[in-house]
Amino acid sequence: MKKTILKFICSLTAILFVVSAGALAVLPDEKDAPEAPLTVNTLTVDEENTLLGSTLDPIVEEALDTKQTLRFNENGKLKILVFSDLQEEEPIKASTLEYMNKMLDEQKPDLVLFTGDNHCGRIKTKDAMKRYIAQMAEPMESRQIPWAQVYGNHVEGGYNYEIPCGVTKAEQQKIFESFEYNVSKAGTVSGQGNYVIPVLRSDSDEIGYNVFCLDSHDYMYKYNGHKYGDGFEQEAIVGQIYGGNKYDVIHFDQIKWYWDTSVALEKYNGKAIPAMMMFHIPLYEMTYITENREQTGFEGVMNEAVGSPEINSGLFWALYERGDVKTIINGHCHINTCQGTYMGVTMAYSGSIGGVEYGHDSEETRGVRILEIDEDDAYNIETYMILFKNLK
Repeated sequence: MKKTILKFICSLTAILFVVSAGALAVLPDEKDAPEAPLTVNTLTVDEENTLLGSTLDPIVEEALDTKQTLRFNENGKLKILVFSDLQEEEPIKASTLEYMNKMLDEQKPDLVLFTGDNHCGRIKTKDAMKRYIAQMAEPMESRQIPWAQVYGNHVEGGYNYEIPCGVTKAEQQKIFESFEYNVSKAGTVSGQGNYVIPVLRSDSDEIGYNVFCLDSHDYMYKYNGHKYGDGFEQEAIVGQIYGGNKYDVIHFDQIKWYWDTSVALEKYNGKAIPAMMMFHIPLYEMTYITENREQTGFEGVMNEAVGSPEINSGLFWALYERGDVKTIINGHCHINTCQGTYMGVTMAYSGSIGGVEYGHDSEETRGVRILEIDEDDAYNIETYMILFKNLK
């Protein structure tokens, strides 16, 4: 008991000493000043990010970092024009460029997209590639129209790569990005050209629409002795399931990037954001539209089979579960312009615009795809083809 009392007296003495010392340290003119608030561990996450130079999720910051800010016009409308499968050599044919210029003048789009196979895949030198892309870019650059591209299966070589291209995809991306109105990005996941283009509402800086762009790569056989090991085609029975296409797939890290970006932008925006997606090679699910025409509202022209990968990597289901992407635009099959809606997602081809490869003489498919979007009803967009033969 005595020990307990002694401990109590010692503790009380120590407390009084600390209090007294604190009181002696207060200057006379500070006696009536309010207590300073505690500053240890009281910063919010936003305040901590501010000290580090940013208040944004890095995913959001990257998405919003665009050379040109896109916005719905004063009427709350957005028009996107899609060029597909230019696939020419250098120099680009004068007649093709004439079509492109006329279409831009007639349609006056807010954004131009290229679905891939932007050249033939046989351009040998970087100087020739620079000249080619400059010709391709001029119609948009001269009109100050933001534009972007993805890549197809003829990027680093011609058919079956029997004539290899002398410029890598990464080098091509740098050339594209060198143009003032090109808003594409290399991205940080598999391939080149994985990015999102946010479109702001007409009356605020709220994101009203997202345009996701992905690299659909080229062929599976490139994995032999590389990513998946020798004999991958045989192990996957590629070429024996559907059509013998042997095309590559959208990779898992790309799907995850899309999902993470979609979620981060929704959180930043405070609500879900309607979106579309563009990549070159169509998904296997496009077959469900072409084989079930009445149920899917099939319309347009189909002159060749769906050139999709034979392996389903799960992108469609990811889009379905997220629920933001309601439109997918593809190229690849030059003489198809068909579209339809499966499980609430509209999938549509854009016919080739090229004047050299197959389809150059097809009056029923050679043209552009138009997408018209209303910011107040952006899940339900209007999309249709305009053929070159119908140019005024």
